[in-house]
Amino acid sequence: MALRFIRDRVVFDPTKNQIQNEPRTVTFPSPVRTAQIALNGFDVQYSDGDHHILRQIVDISEPTISGNAVSYRVTFLLRDGSGNIDDRYQGTVDTLVIADTAN
Repeated sequence: MALRFIRDRVVFDPTKNQIQNEPRTVTFPSPVRTAQIALNGFDVQYSDGDHHILRQIVDISEPTISGNAVSYRVTFLLRDGSGNIDDRYQGTVDTLVIADTAN
């Protein structure tokens, strides 16, 4: 039994009109028994100027394990008060994958 950590950075390109979702998979050197994902930090910004912020989402799904691999999804949104997701936004989300491995 060993506790291992992998840092991962998810990059979100400038996008508008939708909530962004990025699937991720990290691989450990031995089989994973259990895993959790921690938010390590994020940087979010509008691509085309300054806007008021109504809603901001940074969410990480529950991990799934397959052998040495841990997969998860990051959901990302920055929206102003216009009622639409009509302004381009971008950023990064840093995660820490914590796994209990066989060795």
